[in-house]
Amino acid sequence: MSDLSHVKTDLRHLIELPVEKRIKICRHDIWIDTPRLKPLMNCLNHMIYTENQIQASSIFIHGEGGDGKSALFQRLQALGHLSGKKMVFITLTENINRYKLHDAICEQFHVQIGKRTTAANRIDIILKKIESGEIGAIVIDELSDAMLEGNVNKKVILSLVRSLAEGKLKLCVIAFGNSVALEAIALDRVLDRRFVQWELQKWSLDQDFVDFIATYETHLPLKFASNVSSPKLRTLIYSNSHGILDNIVKILKCTAMDAIEQGAERIHQDQFHNIDALAVKYGFKIHHPGKPKQK
Repeated sequence: MSDLSHVKTDLRHLIELPVEKRIKICRHDIWIDTPRLKPLMNCLNHMIYTENQIQASSIFIHGEGGDGKSALFQRLQALGHLSGKKMVFITLTENINRYKLHDAICEQFHVQIGKRTTAANRIDIILKKIESGEIGAIVIDELSDAMLEGNVNKKVILSLVRSLAEGKLKLCVIAFGNSVALEAIALDRVLDRRFVQWELQKWSLDQDFVDFIATYETHLPLKFASNVSSPKLRTLIYSNSHGILDNIVKILKCTAMDAIEQGAERIHQDQFHNIDALAVKYGFKIHHPGKPKQK
């Protein structure tokens, strides 16, 4: 066995585990800090500050599938606060008729919805909980699902999102979604003017990418160093991922799982001859933008 310097010190004991357990560990989702997100995190920390302001700042973080929105939402959940202010998290489902945004907000603040509670009363209750709990932001995931509603209901939802940042509540609204929600926000002049629109870009084959995959390798329970940041492997990983974060992670996961199962114990270039089939073998689908669907 090698000196194991390619694995994080606190994870090296995992290499002694049986093959099946190590394969399962490769499936685990992990968070890796990257300079790519530092400007966004700095922006969010500034936006939480609301003193002596008529309304709180709001931001819509958008992009297409696989760009890391879900990972970032989960990261914010794990942090739980920004600039000393707590955050409340809401995930919307596609069946918005049974689970409306205002219902989700009330549920998060443990406010009962019934005939005896008016909208004004609910706002007062939520306001008191915001003040007592030092809550500074509400984070909404999958706002795009809410935009599948008809135009009337869509306007109601957008109006609610807008009202969260002003008036008594004055919550920083951090929302995630795709182009569907982006188009809906653009139709509301007030929202379009107030929301910072932050697009999550695809990765480039640059130093940030190299550092990311190199750091990811240190979390994999492989007995030998793969050196995924080497010119050959990093190019293979990048070209097959199309710069999509979800693809990058899936490629690292499935090649590591295969390396353990086959006994190679390192990621190597021969695994990329049919990376799509290798990914499917371990339950992953690599997305190829613009590739025609098979009939």
